Amino acid sequence: LCHGDFSWRSTIYHLQTKPFGRASGTGGRSCVAAAAYRAGEKLVDERYGVTHDYTRRHGIEHTGIVLPTGVDAPWALDRAGLWNAAEKAEARKDGRVAREVEVALPHELSADQRLAAVRDLARELADRYGAAVDFAIHSPHGKMTATNHHAHLLMTTRLVGPTGMTDKTEIERENKWLLSRNLPTSFLQVRDVRQTWERIANAHLQAAGQLVRIDHRSHKDRGLEILPNRHVGVHATQLVRQGAVGIERERIGRDASRHNADVIADAPEQILTLITGEKSVFDAHDIARALHRAMDQDHLSHEVFSTAMARVMASPELVQLAPEAGSRLARFTTRDMQAVEAGMIASATKMAAAARHTVTAHHVRQALVAQDGALVRKVALPPLGTSGGISGNPDEDTAYFGFSSFTEPSIVFKTSIKTGKVTEWS
Repeated sequence: LCHGDFSWRSTIYHLQTKPFGRASGTGGRSCVAAAAYRAGEKLVDERYGVTHDYTRRHGIEHTGIVLPTGVDAPWALDRAGLWNAAEKAEARKDGRVAREVEVALPHELSADQRLAAVRDLARELADRYGAAVDFAIHSPHGKMTATNHHAHLLMTTRLVGPTGMTDKTEIERENKWLLSRNLPTSFLQVRDVRQTWERIANAHLQAAGQLVRIDHRSHKDRGLEILPNRHVGVHATQLVRQGAVGIERERIGRDASRHNADVIADAPEQILTLITGEKSVFDAHDIARALHRAMDQDHLSHEVFSTAMARVMASPELVQLAPEAGSRLARFTTRDMQAVEAGMIASATKMAAAARHTVTAHHVRQALVAQDGALVRKVALPPLGTSGGISGNPDEDTAYFGFSSFTEPSIVFKTSIKTGKVTEWS
């Protein structure tokens, strides 16, 4: 466990995926218009004969298009060409032309680190579904919350080929079609996408030296009775800021606040579970922040909030790691988190002491595929003859092979494994 100083702000998981098409229930807009808006570009929609110009948009940090590995389709790297082709591929008036994946980006990461994480997600989606993925990273601007970094990933609903779009991607297929081919249903595929983003984001947070983590699971899946706060959409938030009335802007309602207050009074460790889902070490500010998210103080008295705070601080699950020192607050973790990390330390110690480690056949095959050809060297040999086997000591960097021909005497060559340099050996 790390006791050093770190940012106490927590990272919230948010991933939303939705189909995007011509029917009113799937967006009711052209995917050319959607791509132009998200990328902040000027694109001509050939289907409708309309120009969409969003070049004056602010807050667009980075854009890019990722194609499936091994697919040679330079035409699809042109944003206008890609999405006009997607529109053209769908003949139905209610055709689905794109699928959007929207993710919240950890504000603890730098701009370059956020870009790397989004690229990794786009790569996974492109390779998994054979689709083109057009991503746009948006940074906070105007009256946006300073931590509201997010990305839009617009996927084609058809496979991308060298000359155009082909079949529908698996995630767009009906469940009947998927099950008949022993493929996961669309619900399971979406859940897998959620898990993928959790894995990618947490890997980048760890690489950046951050202690926070995200968790894709719902409160129910985590065994929590605390009701989550509702996600307020971007458009609704903008309308509220403009003074619109009648729009729900509460993060959590009165009944939910009271329900959560009762749950926390009976089981204060549930708040601690929420916190440790994001970071292993925390302080009193983190606890107060989690309580604020679970209980809206507009609906509850200060006494109720204070009682909940006292219940959490008195929980036997809470473990103090470091006392308060000057301006630095006391650091805490939980007994469960201590047990998890103690198990990790024990496993690492055991592995370090072992002379050999078992490697599964699956990982061996993956390693061989990755290294296939890495040691291959081109060697200039006489035009006619036969090469012999390679020999050498595995502890050395040099290997030897023989060559015999009908026109020249037998020759032995030596090669450096590190540099690839080949010389005649005598």
